[in-house]
Amino acid sequence: MFKRTFSINSSLQIQNPLTSYFKSKSFKSEDSTVETDELVSENNPWSPTFEDDPIYIQERNKIQKTKLADIYRLAYKPLYEAPSSKYVSLLKRLTLTFGVVGGYGAKLIYESPQFDDSYAYTLLAGTIIPIILVQWKTRDYVTRIFRIYNKTKPQTLDNLVNDENLVAEKLTFTGGKTYNELIRITDNKSLIISPSAKWWKPYTTWEEKDTKTGIKREFYIQDDIGGIEMDRLWGIVERNSGIDKGRSFWK
Repeated sequence: MFKRTFSINSSLQIQNPLTSYFKSKSFKSEDSTVETDELVSENNPWSPTFEDDPIYIQERNKIQKTKLADIYRLAYKPLYEAPSSKYVSLLKRLTLTFGVVGGYGAKLIYESPQFDDSYAYTLLAGTIIPIILVQWKTRDYVTRIFRIYNKTKPQTLDNLVNDENLVAEKLTFTGGKTYNELIRITDNKSLIISPSAKWWKPYTTWEEKDTKTGIKREFYIQDDIGGIEMDRLWGIVERNSGIDKGRSFWK
């Protein structure tokens, strides 16, 4: 039996009973100046039933989420926390709000005999284009990364590297919530560093292509955040890409 310590800077917050019931909570970045109370995640390491809480993964081309086996649990703290999660979330919501207001304004102008219809089309385009740009460029933005542990096996290094999986949180379309995507690390040679970003493509640093289905997934994970644990993961991905920056041991 072990005890988990609490401190004044702990991210534990008193939650509404309904929030605890749905096993989701707001999270706060390590940057104390960035409060993310409006950003809700279903991954709650402080849940009183944490050991038994299910983990749901969103897979490409599937509407419903997939539940992982009950033998897996999340780590007690994330390996990675994006420093700009709140700002990206806020940007998504602001553009959507601006789009709704702009659309209504365009409708009023279109129906008004005092203005030419071109003004309505211009206003509508000016509100829709920012939504498209923000959603497209930030579609693969990762807010947090958790390691997954097998509860049936001792947490040794051998057991970890033989079955190493990560859960990456991504922002939804509205920016107020996150969803999970599973990243396989062990024996996953398809997980590589993304090519140099083009201005017309989404922001991304890691990418993976399923050899069976051909489905490509991308992740925007900022480097130099997360310490030595993330450096190790970056080293694995760089080795898969044929890149040597001294963060992995080449065989």
